[in-house]
Amino acid sequence: MTEPKLNIIIVGSGLAGLAAASTLREHHNVTVYERGSQDVATGGQGLSIYPNAEKILKTVGFSADRAGAVGCQGYRSFDKSGKMFDDFPIDFHARYGGDMLLMKRSDFRAELLRLATAPAEDMEGVRGEPARIVFNTPMVDLDPETATITLKDGSTVQGDVVVVADGVHSALRHRITGGKAHAPKKTGLTLFRLAASIKDMKRVLGDSSDWLPPPEDDNRLNFVLAGDNTNRVVVHYPMQHHNYRNFSCLFLMPDSRANIAESWYADGEKEEMLEVYKDFPEEILKIMSVATELKIWDLQDMDPLPNWNRGRPILIGDAAHAMTPLQGQGANLAVEDAEGLQLLRPGMPHEAIASVLQTIDKVRRPRATRILLDTRKQARNATMEERLSKLDFNCSYKSIHEVLTADTSGGN
Repeated sequence: MTEPKLNIIIVGSGLAGLAAASTLREHHNVTVYERGSQDVATGGQGLSIYPNAEKILKTVGFSADRAGAVGCQGYRSFDKSGKMFDDFPIDFHARYGGDMLLMKRSDFRAELLRLATAPAEDMEGVRGEPARIVFNTPMVDLDPETATITLKDGSTVQGDVVVVADGVHSALRHRITGGKAHAPKKTGLTLFRLAASIKDMKRVLGDSSDWLPPPEDDNRLNFVLAGDNTNRVVVHYPMQHHNYRNFSCLFLMPDSRANIAESWYADGEKEEMLEVYKDFPEEILKIMSVATELKIWDLQDMDPLPNWNRGRPILIGDAAHAMTPLQGQGANLAVEDAEGLQLLRPGMPHEAIASVLQTIDKVRRPRATRILLDTRKQARNATMEERLSKLDFNCSYKSIHEVLTADTSGGN
């Protein structure tokens, strides 16, 4: 006899929400409610997927090629003059059993959307009915006891499970954590984000520039460090099949300018960026000058939460563990959170669902808390060695089942 599928509500269609929908669609009925439109902002900037998430993504049919991913094989450090002083080659697959991938955020989200919503017959190895996404539907309240969400128009929707993935400024988090808002806090660090096409880079640098290595040699995450007390770092890397390059430019925001938009996709001012990095390599300034899309992000994080679960709702993604991108683990943890939801099985009674979600909380929250706190430690002039020291812990994670098996066997 086939067990009845659970009716699962996901709040938010960002990376965490779509990763959860991709994981859950095989065995359950999944509906995603998104407050924004179908063109919800995703940005053209880059992100990095580490082996801990890449291993999980492969199990749900993720295509690195469709996402335009470029494989990363280590890190390089440069001083403010552009001279390389460190090269850290890393065979991520040999070391951690999975690859490190560099890609456009919008391409990554598009691939997650495909995995969540495409018909099973159009995808190899993916089963189950596609998730349904309802756009332009803000959620304003949540009753944890009945797993019921209230929409802005006053209507309500009840599910067997509610997965709250509505981001750092979650409208529903307080209903799970017990009334306290747990608002994100500014860190004092700000990030300019831009994507430059290789075509535009060649136009301003010339075909023979050292900043345009051939694809076979362009497989590093590159750090250009100011080497002073300004915390200025420019991180750049290839993406979209080497057709674009991401630039993430970190600096300390003066107190007098502490009013930058909190959204990660607010528009930035090119003149301000050029002034902040005026003593960096001329090539970087030329690339900045031709950027067609420039965003600015006032970095925030959130103190560790006391709980992610209450009854049959659970928090995941930035709603649960918002952190800065200084370790590049935010999206990766969202994928891990989504994988943990595999513990939900068809036919589970409500009391069993609540127990399973408590187990997920018990496994996922301590790990995310450790990574969040480690990320905070890297917020001020961290060395490359310090940045790399957490890789083993971050990248060795395989699955929630492995963690539970290790706990049962005493870690042996």
